Amino acid sequence: METRTWTENGTPVTKEKTVAFSGHRTNRIAKFTADREKLFREVAFDTFVAIESYCIKKGYDTFLSGMCEGFDLIAAEEVLNLKKRYPHIRLKCVVPFKGQAERYTQADKRRYDTILAQADEVVTLQDGYTEGCFLRRNDYLLENSAFLMVY
Repeated sequence: METRTWTENGTPVTKEKTVAFSGHRTNRIAKFTADREKLFREVAFDTFVAIESYCIKKGYDTFLSGMCEGFDLIAAEEVLNLKKRYPHIRLKCVVPFKGQAERYTQADKRRYDTILAQADEVVTLQDGYTEGCFLRRNDYLLENSAFLMVY
Protein backbone atom coordinates (compact mmCIF):
# COMPACT_ATOMS: atom_id res chain seq x y z
CA MET A 1 0.00 0.00 0.00
CA GLU A 2 1.38 3.39 -1.01
CA THR A 3 1.15 6.30 1.44
CA ARG A 4 0.54 9.68 -0.11
CA THR A 5 0.59 13.14 1.37
CA TRP A 6 -1.16 16.03 -0.31
CA THR A 7 -0.01 19.63 -0.57
CA GLU A 8 -2.32 22.51 0.26
CA ASN A 9 -3.20 22.96 -3.42
CA GLY A 10 -4.22 19.30 -3.75
CA THR A 11 -1.22 17.88 -5.61
CA PRO A 12 0.33 14.66 -4.31
CA VAL A 13 3.76 14.54 -2.69
CA THR A 14 5.63 11.68 -4.30
CA LYS A 15 8.51 9.65 -3.00
CA GLU A 16 10.35 10.23 -6.29
CA LYS A 17 10.65 13.96 -5.54
CA THR A 18 11.52 13.58 -1.85
CA VAL A 19 14.87 13.88 -0.07
CA ALA A 20 15.57 12.79 3.51
CA PHE A 21 18.41 14.01 5.73
CA SER A 22 20.56 12.10 8.18
CA GLY A 23 23.82 12.85 9.88
CA HIS A 24 25.94 13.39 12.92
CA ARG A 25 24.80 15.04 16.11
CA THR A 26 26.35 18.35 17.17
CA ASN A 27 29.10 16.82 19.32
CA ARG A 28 30.29 14.56 16.47
CA ILE A 29 30.24 17.35 13.87
CA ALA A 30 32.45 19.59 16.00
CA LYS A 31 34.58 16.91 17.64
CA PHE A 32 37.90 17.94 16.09
CA THR A 33 37.57 21.70 15.80
CA ALA A 34 38.40 24.63 18.06
CA ASP A 35 35.98 27.02 16.34
CA ARG A 36 32.62 25.27 16.56
CA GLU A 37 30.53 28.24 15.41
CA LYS A 38 32.62 28.72 12.27
CA LEU A 39 32.33 25.02 11.43
CA PHE A 40 28.55 25.05 11.91
CA ARG A 41 28.23 28.09 9.63
CA GLU A 42 30.29 26.27 6.97
CA VAL A 43 28.20 23.10 7.29
CA ALA A 44 25.01 25.17 7.01
CA PHE A 45 26.31 27.00 3.93
CA ASP A 46 27.44 23.78 2.24
CA THR A 47 24.09 22.18 3.05
CA PHE A 48 22.20 25.15 1.56
CA VAL A 49 24.25 24.91 -1.65
CA ALA A 50 23.82 21.12 -1.87
CA ILE A 51 20.06 21.28 -1.36
CA GLU A 52 19.70 24.00 -3.97
CA SER A 53 22.05 22.66 -6.64
CA TYR A 54 21.71 18.89 -6.21
CA CYS A 55 18.08 18.67 -5.15
CA ILE A 56 15.83 21.61 -5.99
CA LYS A 57 17.36 22.25 -9.39
CA LYS A 58 16.92 18.54 -10.20
CA GLY A 59 13.22 18.56 -9.33
CA TYR A 60 13.15 17.41 -5.71
CA ASP A 61 10.57 19.44 -3.83
CA THR A 62 9.89 17.71 -0.50
CA PHE A 63 12.43 17.37 2.30
CA LEU A 64 12.21 15.11 5.37
CA SER A 65 14.04 15.87 8.60
CA GLY A 66 14.21 13.47 11.55
CA MET A 67 14.71 16.51 13.80
CA CYS A 68 17.68 15.28 15.84
CA GLU A 69 20.09 17.93 17.02
CA GLY A 70 23.02 18.38 14.70
CA PHE A 71 22.75 17.86 10.95
CA ASP A 72 18.99 17.19 10.97
CA LEU A 73 18.26 20.64 12.43
CA ILE A 74 20.84 22.33 10.20
CA ALA A 75 19.32 20.78 7.07
CA ALA A 76 15.76 21.67 8.15
CA GLU A 77 16.79 25.29 8.73
CA GLU A 78 18.41 25.46 5.32
CA VAL A 79 15.27 24.10 3.65
CA LEU A 80 13.32 26.86 5.39
CA ASN A 81 15.88 29.42 4.18
CA LEU A 82 15.53 28.09 0.64
CA LYS A 83 11.72 28.34 0.80
CA LYS A 84 12.24 32.12 0.52
CA ARG A 85 13.63 31.55 -3.00
CA TYR A 86 11.60 28.46 -3.86
CA PRO A 87 8.20 28.75 -2.15
CA HIS A 88 6.99 25.51 -3.75
CA ILE A 89 9.37 23.31 -1.72
CA ARG A 90 8.09 21.60 1.43
CA LEU A 91 9.62 20.65 4.75
CA LYS A 92 8.18 17.62 6.53
CA CYS A 93 9.44 16.99 10.07
CA VAL A 94 9.40 13.35 11.14
CA VAL A 95 9.46 13.28 14.94
CA PRO A 96 10.19 9.83 16.37
CA PHE A 97 8.30 10.48 19.65
CA LYS A 98 6.63 13.30 21.56
CA GLY A 99 9.16 15.03 23.78
CA GLN A 100 12.10 14.33 21.45
CA ALA A 101 13.74 17.69 22.27
CA GLU A 102 13.42 17.48 26.06
CA ARG A 103 17.14 16.76 26.51
CA TYR A 104 18.35 19.28 23.91
CA THR A 105 20.16 22.43 24.95
CA GLN A 106 17.95 25.50 25.37
CA ALA A 107 19.28 26.89 22.09
CA ASP A 108 18.51 23.66 20.21
CA LYS A 109 15.03 23.47 21.80
CA ARG A 110 14.32 26.96 20.45
CA ARG A 111 15.61 25.95 16.99
CA TYR A 112 13.53 22.76 17.11
CA ASP A 113 10.34 24.61 18.07
CA THR A 114 10.94 27.30 15.42
CA ILE A 115 11.44 24.67 12.72
CA LEU A 116 8.31 22.74 13.73
CA ALA A 117 6.28 25.96 13.69
CA GLN A 118 7.41 26.73 10.11
CA ALA A 119 7.26 23.19 8.71
CA ASP A 120 4.68 22.33 6.08
CA GLU A 121 3.91 19.09 7.90
CA VAL A 122 4.87 17.39 11.16
CA VAL A 123 4.49 13.65 11.62
CA THR A 124 4.95 12.27 15.14
CA LEU A 125 5.43 8.53 14.98
CA GLN A 126 4.62 7.64 18.60
CA ASP A 127 3.65 9.18 21.94
CA GLY A 128 6.74 8.34 23.99
CA TYR A 129 10.28 7.04 23.75
CA THR A 130 10.73 3.30 23.30
CA GLU A 131 13.71 1.22 22.34
CA GLY A 132 13.94 1.22 18.56
CA CYS A 133 11.92 4.40 17.99
CA PHE A 134 14.82 6.08 16.19
CA LEU A 135 15.18 3.04 13.94
CA ARG A 136 11.47 3.28 13.11
CA ARG A 137 11.97 6.96 12.31
CA ASN A 138 14.91 6.08 10.05
CA ASP A 139 12.80 3.45 8.29
CA TYR A 140 10.10 6.07 7.71
CA LEU A 141 12.64 8.48 6.22
CA LEU A 142 14.02 5.83 3.87
CA GLU A 143 10.64 4.39 2.87
CA ASN A 144 9.28 7.83 1.99
CA SER A 145 12.18 9.31 0.04
CA ALA A 146 14.08 8.67 -3.16
CA PHE A 147 17.33 10.25 -2.03
CA LEU A 148 19.21 10.50 1.25
CA MET A 149 21.53 13.43 1.94
CA VAL A 150 23.98 12.67 4.77
CA TYR A 151 26.65 14.45 6.74
